[in-house]
Amino acid sequence: MSINEENLKLAKEVEQKDGSLGNNFYEAITEMVEETHKGYAYHQLQGDKKNGSIKMAELNGTVAAVDNIKEINKALAGAITGGDMSAWNDNEHTKDHKDLFNAFMKGDTKISKNKEGDIGVNFNGKFHTMNDIENKLGESKKDFESIKEIRQHVIDATNLGKEDRGLKEKAINNSFNEKQTRSQLKDIVKKGNIKSLLFDPVLDGAPFVEEILEMPELKNVTYKSLGLKPPKNDDDGMINETLTSSDAKKIASSLAEEGNQELAQELLTDYFTKIVAQNNKKAAGVETGDKAAKPMTPAELIKKYRNKQ
Repeated sequence: MSINEENLKLAKEVEQKDGSLGNNFYEAITEMVEETHKGYAYHQLQGDKKNGSIKMAELNGTVAAVDNIKEINKALAGAITGGDMSAWNDNEHTKDHKDLFNAFMKGDTKISKNKEGDIGVNFNGKFHTMNDIENKLGESKKDFESIKEIRQHVIDATNLGKEDRGLKEKAINNSFNEKQTRSQLKDIVKKGNIKSLLFDPVLDGAPFVEEILEMPELKNVTYKSLGLKPPKNDDDGMINETLTSSDAKKIASSLAEEGNQELAQELLTDYFTKIVAQNNKKAAGVETGDKAAKPMTPAELIKKYRNKQ
């Protein structure tokens, strides 16, 4: 998250208050508890044990939700003060959920229930459940676990190359299994936070979102030809001209959007596999120079990545 003084100040205040959302929060919870308790008392007077039990369960759920809401608020504040927010949040198209986070921490958004009985907040005309906010926080954070696993693959591949090489100038038999490594890396990417893996530095050097601009596969390609969902700020919902460097960056950003992630997973997996293999070959004393890749047509890209089984 692009942290400014206001974000940091809000987050520190939340931590100081142990996650409390202030008067708006307690007034709303009090109203919910009183209303539910009235319903419970009414059913008890009527001898309606079934509906009385339902209201009691609802009352207990509301009380339990208080701790959950405070924990989510504390987790959000802690991610900001701890520097755990992903660089993905720096993009303009993430403004809506950053504004929601700030309003949530301020306590400006009154806690309420929707028709289904879910507790949440209304913000900019939309109801967000606590699960929604928790999920938004999860996808906004750096994926430290996946990053650690990918880095371990580099370390293991490098050590394997050194073992194969031994005291020789170069390894005679290279035991590195690139196909197996790719499969393992794809599992990590699929389980991980695709937004973080695209935008945060995983290995030494620039993050993938910057490296992807140099990938020949994405040269002279349009949103339309790839079937990619364009970013919100694209004027006509589609880039129709040959891509410039700026356009290519937008395509890289659009890979993080829902509907485009399958392609992103394949590109990320190939990218990480290539780096792991290069480190293994270098350690083994094997030639690492790659032949210049020929740019793919949109049809070839779709065939290689989007239709991959």
